[in-house]
Amino acid sequence: MTDQKELQEKILTYRILQARLESVIKQRDLILNKIFELENTLAGLEEVEKTEEETLFPLGSDAYVFCKPTNKEKLIVEIGANIALEKTFEEGKGTLNKRKAELEKALTETQSEISQLSSAIQDLTPEIQDMIEKSQQAG
Repeated sequence: MTDQKELQEKILTYRILQARLESVIKQRDLILNKIFELENTLAGLEEVEKTEEETLFPLGSDAYVFCKPTNKEKLIVEIGANIALEKTFEEGKGTLNKRKAELEKALTETQSEISQLSSAIQDLTPEIQDMIEKSQQAG
């Protein structure tokens, strides 16, 4: 294999690794946002269980409404595929905590992949730089 062809292949590999890294970082950020959302939801459920007063409930898009919880025994939890089930507060918290644990596991796997990709890019960078320098000296 010619040096020029090998250099082109290494540059292509580098670009593929960079693109994959960017994609995995975006995926990690989505997972982090979902974990944060679940933590807020769980904290909100705790607050609803404790309060007898009127409180703010989020509607979405940074809008809230004052409400007084009238039924603290049941809530509706989405279980996937746009299907929601009525559950007790404890069952609902269990479902949300399980979902959070799954996301935390996915986050750990994603962080590991980010480390592997970053390491591969760092290993490849000096090789490419050396090959470019040699090709410029020869040319």
